[in-house]
Amino acid sequence: MAAKLEEDSSELYERCTNAALNSPEGRAKIFGQDELLKMGVVDTAQALLELLQGLMDAQLVRLMQMDGKICYALRKKDDAAKIVTLNDDERMVYNQIENSGTNGTWTKTIKQRTNIHQTTVTKAMKTLESKKLVKPVKSIKNPAQKIYMLHHLSPNEDVTGGPWFSDGELDVELIAITAEAVIHFIAQNSWKTVYIKREPTPETNNISADGTTKKRKRNDAGDIEGAHPKSRRSGGYETQISYPAGWRHYPTLSAIHHFIIEANFLKEGGNLAESDLQNLLDVLIFDERIERIGNGYRTCKGVYGPTEAMKNISQGRACVDPFP
Repeated sequence: MAAKLEEDSSELYERCTNAALNSPEGRAKIFGQDELLKMGVVDTAQALLELLQGLMDAQLVRLMQMDGKICYALRKKDDAAKIVTLNDDERMVYNQIENSGTNGTWTKTIKQRTNIHQTTVTKAMKTLESKKLVKPVKSIKNPAQKIYMLHHLSPNEDVTGGPWFSDGELDVELIAITAEAVIHFIAQNSWKTVYIKREPTPETNNISADGTTKKRKRNDAGDIEGAHPKSRRSGGYETQISYPAGWRHYPTLSAIHHFIIEANFLKEGGNLAESDLQNLLDVLIFDERIERIGNGYRTCKGVYGPTEAMKNISQGRACVDPFP
């Protein structure tokens, strides 16, 4: 009987794990009793409760309450094996941190909710950190204080400030480098580059004060709008001309976002939402580096890179907020 109960408990845990991994929520998925019964491991609610009790005793499942209903969440097997070794105080502290999710919680809040002495909370926290069950995270709202969350979780944007922040501070260098990459990507599909051959012009003579004749040469293409700064030649110059009206190949927000993610440009590029990238594009529009054309973007004529301010930031020579 005990062997059958253990076998069914293991089967239920595996089915729950597969269902969680195949869901949008992943391991954070919450299960209700009806959903667990539909998995077909047991037929009755009473039998299901027996299996769940065994899994909770092994710390593989935790009991929760949402909207007044009892529900259940999974724990990883390696985490469960560590939780089993905790004493009562350590487990109470762990449960408070676990319940805080990706928001994390303060040690002061843990102390208030558990009625455990601060010294005991601090000691428990050290144990949980050493077992890699929890981790401290710096919050942008209170940089001087640490909050704690489960070791395997990533903090939400309310805590970190989003992908443009690093260790609780705005990463202006990352923003500048990303802006430069975005501009170069957009520039590839913004304009047609053509070579304009300079027609020879007659030289005109100037008479100097001493009566000698001086030849005046025509200026180079340095002041011609759209001329590439690295592509001027003595016999002509390269310039940019617009694509025909209705051109549909200007990079869109989604295309630029895909480029950033696929290029592994950001350390945690998967956390960069299109809305985050939109903020950067809006700044580049304001700085007159790019402009919106229909649903896409192109560089402003004559733009081949970031502003001098952005260059200075990327080279560590300035520290300003690009998102004022």
